[in-house]
Amino acid sequence: MRLRFGQGGIALCLLLASSLSALSAEIQLRDGRTYSDVTILQRDTENIQIKMPYGDVRIPLASVKSIDGVPVSLPTAPRPLLPGADIRAATGTALHPLTASPGPDVHVTTGTSSTALHPLPAIVQAKRDEHNFKMDLFLLVFGVLAAVWTSMLLWVQRDAAALFHGSSKEIERWNAIVLLLPGFGLWWYLHSRSRKIAQQEALGKSVSAPLATNAPPVPTAPRKRGLFGGRVKLSKVFLPKKHQVEFEFLDDDGNPIDVRRDLPETTGIEAAHEVLQQAITERASDVHIEPMEKEFRVRFRIDGQLQERMVFAKADGQRVISSLKVLAQIDVAEKRKAQDGRFRVHTSLHDIDFRVATASAMYGEKLVVRILDRKSGLLSLNDLGMPKRMLETFDQVIRSRSGIILATGPTGSGKTSTLYAALSRLDTRRFNVMTIEDPVEYQLDGATQIPVKPKAGVTFESGLRSILRQDPDVILVGEIRDPETATTAIRAALTGQLVFSTLHAQDTLNTIVRLQEMGVEKYQISSALLMVVAQRLVRVLCRQCREPYSANGTELQPLGLELPRGQQIYRAKGCGACDRMGYQGRTAIFELLVVDDELRRAIGDGLGQQALAEIVRPKGWRSYRDEGVTKIINGVTTVDEVLQAG
Repeated sequence: MRLRFGQGGIALCLLLASSLSALSAEIQLRDGRTYSDVTILQRDTENIQIKMPYGDVRIPLASVKSIDGVPVSLPTAPRPLLPGADIRAATGTALHPLTASPGPDVHVTTGTSSTALHPLPAIVQAKRDEHNFKMDLFLLVFGVLAAVWTSMLLWVQRDAAALFHGSSKEIERWNAIVLLLPGFGLWWYLHSRSRKIAQQEALGKSVSAPLATNAPPVPTAPRKRGLFGGRVKLSKVFLPKKHQVEFEFLDDDGNPIDVRRDLPETTGIEAAHEVLQQAITERASDVHIEPMEKEFRVRFRIDGQLQERMVFAKADGQRVISSLKVLAQIDVAEKRKAQDGRFRVHTSLHDIDFRVATASAMYGEKLVVRILDRKSGLLSLNDLGMPKRMLETFDQVIRSRSGIILATGPTGSGKTSTLYAALSRLDTRRFNVMTIEDPVEYQLDGATQIPVKPKAGVTFESGLRSILRQDPDVILVGEIRDPETATTAIRAALTGQLVFSTLHAQDTLNTIVRLQEMGVEKYQISSALLMVVAQRLVRVLCRQCREPYSANGTELQPLGLELPRGQQIYRAKGCGACDRMGYQGRTAIFELLVVDDELRRAIGDGLGQQALAEIVRPKGWRSYRDEGVTKIINGVTTVDEVLQAG
């Protein structure tokens, strides 16, 4: 039952308070005596029974003058209270004096003996007045607490609805806890609420951010999983419930996916939910579900490295793959040729996109899920890891009004993140910013973002041509893949737009050669190109367990570089804070090439890559490998990471 409280609850509390105050009455006898703060238990035509501190007393109604100031009228003349009249007490103790005024004695019969009522001492009368004040204060405090408690219940209901996105189950649960356990229930809810919010904030961070130091260590060895009795064992989740992220599946259009409960894929979807839930919690960028001879292996790519997490039995792994294909709306029966699709999940913070790709392997069908968190991955320029002088130059060039800026590097090196960090520095209220991407990886407020849809005829080239008819100021082309896109992007830069794009090239100088190989004329490159940034991602050492040692000077010889002999550098060790990996998060090493007039003339003259390097090196140009050496000396990363990036 869902509990709701409103104005009716407050009125009920006030009615209860008023009924408590109505229990006290004041009775005045005809001989002048007064009984205050007594409770009327029973009243008929002849007698009235009252409750006093010392027992229950019955008084003839003819002797009563008024009750609470209201006169008591009788059809016949009142009979005087005769001396010795019986007032029967329910208790076995004698009643003490009740009034301060003299008058005929009123006797209380207690079995075989009777006791006369004597005047009330002044000190008892003072205590009676003090009791009235305390009762009023009690009722006032009770009313205030009732109003506060009701308001608190209303707040918990509204806050739980917002925190759990209207989940009636969670709202009813917390309403019951707070109602039945006053005080403790509220503390429990606030404690759980803070942990839920902290979990949502952790989800909102970049996938390149380090793991929280208080996160539980991930098992180094995978655990075998199974779907017992057609159901997945959800109790054995590798991460505690407090570290999980809850979500619901949506299709590509944002509609909830409803799977028939009588299908075998239902249990597979539950297992897939658990796998993806853990992948999001651990900041994985990709999930690999790979068929082996007798089982399916699940690996997560975290900080660029694949880490094995769990193993499914053969039949259960096939169910998980089939369920993910159902979610991605691709043919479940087709297992021989490669397919791809996508779906979305709605979390408590925002939506996350998933791209699914299948391939036929020796022991079955392999499936890879790419996790695209469009909200959490958007970084600022200061978060990229550029040196200060390089960052100032980069920030200055991206404010140009026309030209093309290229980011180069291998797949997964953070090129798009760098370009979006640059776009976030521009005023989207003053400029018409448009993008064409496959897919749209980040959401940029104020920009018009167009996804590539080949089935609908939207390619990079056609999308870019349509953008040029939309009066753009700034254009982002997700990737230059072919000569047509390259030529169109360069022409857009020459006609007055600022163009950002990515390109697969080895380094900044090789980018110029790569453009020429794609058919772009040398004069177009020299006229349109503003800046090229090349980058690689390296893992960041864990500050809590990194181990210092002295360099022998030959560690970077494979790259043609040297470290100062005896220089203190660091290597990875591993601890609980970094899941025994020795690293937490990643950063980039950059190479920046700004095209000035001298370099434009050299490009127009068709000089080779080596000749261009001799022109830019005296001007302070440094390769990303040199930047990697600096980060090694500063204790940011290791020799192995720079060698791997080279």
